[in-house]
This record gives sequence, structure tokens and C-alpha cells, in this order.
Amino acid sequence: MRGLFRMAMSRLYKPVLERYLRKDRTWRYNGFRMDIANSVFHPAFFGSSRVFAWFIKRQDLSGKTLLEIGCGSGLLSMVAAAGKAVVTAVDINEKAVECARQNAKINGLEMTVIHSDLFEKAPLQQFDLIICNPPYFPAEPKNPGAYAWYCEDDFGFFRRFFAAIPAFIHPHSRIWLILSEVCRLDAISAVAEEAGFRLKKILTEQSQFEIFIIFEAERNTA
Repeated sequence: MRGLFRMAMSRLYKPVLERYLRKDRTWRYNGFRMDIANSVFHPAFFGSSRVFAWFIKRQDLSGKTLLEIGCGSGLLSMVAAAGKAVVTAVDINEKAVECARQNAKINGLEMTVIHSDLFEKAPLQQFDLIICNPPYFPAEPKNPGAYAWYCEDDFGFFRRFFAAIPAFIHPHSRIWLILSEVCRLDAISAVAEEAGFRLKKILTEQSQFEIFIIFEAERNTA
């Protein structure tokens, strides 16, 4: 029943939302003022961002080096920076990079934002924490904004993500991702396993009409 209800709400909600997001918008969240460009993933309308932000805010990040892959408007990185983390954020969408830089400046936060396809141009260092609110629908992105939704055919985003991680972590690093119950969790877990990681659930939370799960990717030592 929950799936049918969510589908019905999506059909009503999506057309209204698409019209609204054709324009740049200003949004306020938990003391932040954020300007969201029209091709950038808007955290107000998709529960994953708020669930992950809530979780990150409750962690002790002071002095920790953090890398966000796919930062969008910059919300998660801003929450981490406000918690005294040393933040590097990357995104493949140039408009998102501009947006995140501007939002950090508006809110007086220090963080480095880089235009990069996944880890391609990220500084080659071992981060204490890597976070990602990834795209998870298996299809090829057709425009820059679509990279927030589509993880390429055969889950290519995740294949490249997990293949690159070892160069950016140390033995005590932590890797957090948020996924939805509606995505192919089995396929994504299999990709992680192939790369030598296993996904461990650390939080399950419902937001709006969807259940989100935060996973920690751990080295598979078995």
C-alpha cells in the first residue's frame, strides 16, 4: 500500500515541482540562507538531503578532513563546515559548483569546492570522512542537472566511486552514503562487494513519502 500511495503522490507532486524549479530559488534551512540554481538538486524537496544533514550535524567533525562527492547546492558540506570539519566538496555540474561556493560565502563558511567528475580532480589525500548523496537510477544522464539523478547504465557511478576510494582513505576513514528504499539496493551492494566493500546500515529514516537509509561502506576483510 505504501508503494502505491507514494506512486500516486509522485504523479501529482512531480509536475508541480518541475514547474517550480525552473527558476532559481532562495531557501532557508536551519539558519542557512541558500540560493539554489535551476539545474541544481534542491534539498528542500527531496528528503535524502535533510535526513543526511540531520545525521551529519549530530556527528563530532571538529578538525576532521571531509570530502563530499556530488555536493549539489552545498548543504551537506556546509553542515559539516559549520561543525568545524575541513571540507572539500566536488560536483560534475559547473552550476552546482558555483552554487555551493556562493552559498558557503553567503553563510560565512570556509570550504573548498571543485569542479570534478567524482574523484578526478579531488586533492589526492587521505580523508577522515567521505560522504555522498548519490544518484541511483540506472540510466545515462542527458544534461548536467541529470547527474544528480542518474548513475549511468549498469550503475557506472558506483563502480567508479568504489574503485577510486582506496586512494583517498586511511585505515580509520569512514565512508557514508544515503540511499532510498526505491533504488536497487541489491545491485549497488553487489557493486560495492566487487570493489572490496560492504554496506552496513547505520540509520533508517522516513522523510516525506520515502524511506532513506544511511550506509557506512566498510572494507570487506572476510
